[in-house]
Amino acid sequence: MPTFQAHPNLQQLRHQAKDLVHAAQSGDADAIRRLEAVSDRRTLAAAQLALAREYGFASWPKLKEEVDARTLDLAGKVDAFCEASLDGRTARAARLLAETPAIARYSFATAVILGDATRVREELSRNPGLATRSDPRTGWTALHAVSGSRWHQLEPGRAQGLLEVAQALLDTGADPTRGTSARPAWSPLRCAIASANSGPSDRGVVELLLAHGAVPNDHDLYLAGFAHDRRELLPLLLGHVSDLREVVEQALAAPISTNDAESVGVLLDAGADPRRYRDDDGRPASAVYEAIRSDCSAELVESLLRHDADPEAPGPDGSSPYRVAAARARDDLVELLRRYGAGDDVTAGDRLVAACLKADRAEAQRQLASEPDLVERLSPAELGALVRAAEHGNAEAVALMLDLGFPIETRGGDDGSTALHAAAYAGSATTVRLLLDRGADVDALDPTWNSTPLVWAAVGSGERPRTTASDWVETVGVLLDAGASLDGIALSTDDPKAPSREVADVLRSWLSQ
Repeated sequence: MPTFQAHPNLQQLRHQAKDLVHAAQSGDADAIRRLEAVSDRRTLAAAQLALAREYGFASWPKLKEEVDARTLDLAGKVDAFCEASLDGRTARAARLLAETPAIARYSFATAVILGDATRVREELSRNPGLATRSDPRTGWTALHAVSGSRWHQLEPGRAQGLLEVAQALLDTGADPTRGTSARPAWSPLRCAIASANSGPSDRGVVELLLAHGAVPNDHDLYLAGFAHDRRELLPLLLGHVSDLREVVEQALAAPISTNDAESVGVLLDAGADPRRYRDDDGRPASAVYEAIRSDCSAELVESLLRHDADPEAPGPDGSSPYRVAAARARDDLVELLRRYGAGDDVTAGDRLVAACLKADRAEAQRQLASEPDLVERLSPAELGALVRAAEHGNAEAVALMLDLGFPIETRGGDDGSTALHAAAYAGSATTVRLLLDRGADVDALDPTWNSTPLVWAAVGSGERPRTTASDWVETVGVLLDAGASLDGIALSTDDPKAPSREVADVLRSWLSQ
């Protein structure tokens, strides 16, 4: 057995695994023997497993964890702990503290993040400047850090300590409105709001900051729209905005992107103007178009229209909301838009796509009989209906589109995924099996995350998107049986997009073969 270095280099180990698989694929007998000791496949995943076993580890992820542990000294672990506690990698933060309890007493920063009020007060009494000093790397002050700490989620008993730390910092001169130099600037209030994307907000700290003069702006309200407890957090913040109609532009984008009709209603009733709307990227946009493109409910769209949203304002591609609704076979929205005065500008391509999404083969064939080259004339956006159908697990629609000549390699969605990526993420085993039977590339990479459908399935199992009839365990099994590569599957406990426990067990068993 080779000796594992005291300070191993993960990059070198990755190169060793790549060299091993390349040697085996080139016919090197020794490399083949080493791979066959763990797998009947000559893949990078098999080489990584072989290398891990040779160094005495059960799997590549276990080897990687050991590399991380040996690489980080205490100071490095403290830095990693602070970053994980503030950016939402709560499992990593908890693991680092459990493995190295000395982190808790290491510095003023760790005392702030953990809500050790007694120690923070002691440090401030000796050096009051700690309350206003900013980190040279991030521009954050201690008040930013205590506001952004996730430890009230990890251990609810720490919430009181975090509140006392925030109060001590304010009493010693910390500025609750101080922003960082980054754009957009981060205030302590924004840090507290953003922390709620991984669990409940720290209501005590939020209320304290508001009481000391912090005022939410449009981007703060936008982030609050993604909070776990947004139904309570949003009204609290809105009560501290004097003229919401002049402030809100992007805030509506968060609940629209998540189809949260209740939060949209709260913002509109408080005075938000849907005609002054900016999308998730901060660009001026059509609220109704974006809502339909996000597959929002008729209730949400009507709420926008009742508050004077423009029913005909087009999206960036020039398509009207009416066209988008028709092409998505959303007859409920077509009727709604018509009632609010939208004109009918639907094209032949829109009608064909709508027929396909309804799996209405007779209607689709009738249209093609009069325009035989219609599929060839479809725009990339119209062809992208194949990806949307796969995303919703609509196997009948996918089959019909493929029969009519929609290219199976069509890309769509915000991430440029294939239909197989979308179906895998949705956990639609039936659609995944259909696409593979029709020749879809099981290891295709998307251009945004550079990930395979198997990785998308793993992530989907953890995030559980809004789909029906989802079975990620079966989906992962179908992809693996089709020869999907395990490259990119790490199963790290620190992964912010970790798979479900059931899918992780399946992947772990394949990685150990």
